[in-house]
Amino acid sequence: MSRILVVDDEAPLLKLMETYLRRQGHEVVCRSTGREGLAAIDQARNPFDVAVLDHWLPDMGGMELLSGVVGLCPDLRILVSSGSLMDVDNLGLPPTARVAFLQKPYLPNMLLEAVAELLQR
Repeated sequence: MSRILVVDDEAPLLKLMETYLRRQGHEVVCRSTGREGLAAIDQARNPFDVAVLDHWLPDMGGMELLSGVVGLCPDLRILVSSGSLMDVDNLGLPPTARVAFLQKPYLPNMLLEAVAELLQR
């Protein structure tokens, strides 16, 4: 299936996302900080198909992480997750960026649907 990077500082949620994505056959790499997430993309031997990014991380603001990911891998599909509403179409990202939003809290099937939709784009 797909190779997915998940970046979230909430350890229980990170484990839950990893479990559900793996059950669907995806290869999942998890990181708990923005810097670790950017390093995972930069050092990846095999590219990621999707990145699931928490918008609020203790070491890095959401826009800084999002911009860094787009800068490193412009073709990567990105799912931003946050408890705050956001309009991903008005973030000032390049028009080629493929970014979707999933509001927390969400059910595991909502995550799976959002990832599947991004993969079909």
